[in-house]
Order: sequence, then structure tokens, then C-alpha cells
Amino acid sequence: MNLQTYVEENRKIIDLVNDRVGGNEIVDKYYGTLDYATARFNTILLKLSQDKILEADHKTEVLDCFNAIQDFYNNVQRYRFWPKIIRPFIRLNLHGIGTRRIPKIKNLLNKVVNNTNDGET
Repeated sequence: MNLQTYVEENRKIIDLVNDRVGGNEIVDKYYGTLDYATARFNTILLKLSQDKILEADHKTEVLDCFNAIQDFYNNVQRYRFWPKIIRPFIRLNLHGIGTRRIPKIKNLLNKVVNNTNDGET
């Protein structure tokens, strides 16, 4: 996948976050997580688009971050629309993604920002 494909796939998540109607505190927290994660991911993509060598170095990490966002989004949608009896299991899955995989986006952002600043004097 190239960077343009990542941006196009994340567009539906950004639109969902912008058009959401509040009211459910738990779902609002999940939307907040999606908002932060997509914003950081888009910043990563912007930095990587400026440096092709850096893009090649972090290709697998970018794919992992993209998959984490997509998995979190899919589980939020399941939480919203699936039967209430299944929600505790989905919340457990969301918690796992949110504590293990979403923080990798912030770590990658720090790596990318620090690598781009190291080359400048």
C-alpha cells in the first residue's frame, strides 16, 4: 500500500468522527481515541511523504498502525450496533487494541519526527 491509499481508507473514519452525535459517554471516548489516532497517523504520513528513505524504513510499522486504527474502528462500529449481550466482549477487545496497539502510533510519530529533525542542522 502507498501513503495515498492509507489516507483514502482513513477518510471514512475522519468523516465518522466529525459527524458523530454525542450522548453515550463510552462511545464518545472511543471516538476521541479514533480522532487522536488518525490525527497522529496522518501526521506520520505527511512526514513520510517528504522523505522516501524514511518511508521505506518504516513501511511495516505504518502498516501495523493502519491496521490498529482499522481494527479499532471496526470494533467501535460493532459496539454501537451489535446486540448488548455481546458488548462486554467487544469492550474487552477494544481495551486490548487501545492499550497495546494504539500507543504504537504515538511511538512511531516520535520516531519519525526525531528522524526528520536529526538530518537538519
